Amino acid sequence: MDIESVRIHQLGPDEWHRFRRIRLLALAEAPYAFASTLAWAQVRTDQDWRDLLAARTQFLATAGNHDLGTVGVVTENSGAHLISMWVAPEARGTGVADLLVRSVIDWSTAAGHPGIHLEVSDSNAAAERLYHRHGFRRTGVSGAISPEDPRLEFEMRLPLPVNP
Repeated sequence: MDIESVRIHQLGPDEWHRFRRIRLLALAEAPYAFASTLAWAQVRTDQDWRDLLAARTQFLATAGNHDLGTVGVVTENSGAHLISMWVAPEARGTGVADLLVRSVIDWSTAAGHPGIHLEVSDSNAAAERLYHRHGFRRTGVSGAISPEDPRLEFEMRLPLPVNP
């Protein structure tokens, strides 16, 4: 795959079917990387998927007709929150993940957020290296992924320049 052929597209609520397809692939392929589960996502209604996209900014990486990865960002009181990052196995190590993270950084900077935070499961060293390359650093905050999932995750943060 030629990284020059990869395009990043911001999904709108009417593209919920594309988001559902790639999210279900992500949860099936890498359940260790998410707090959500495939079973939980499979019972969401079409309206649930539309509502998810209406409440977030979701980017999709594509090359030709192939969806290669996705990442989301939601606005919170503390700034932007990077969520739902996933790249298809065949696109890992090609730069697709970097393009997706850069999309979140660019969007968050343009929106005037003071920073971006995210959570990474303790066993996901590849994800930590990706975020570290883009300037994210551990904050010292960690905890269980959820009450139902005691695996450890830690927070990383990237301060952003303040636009005058």
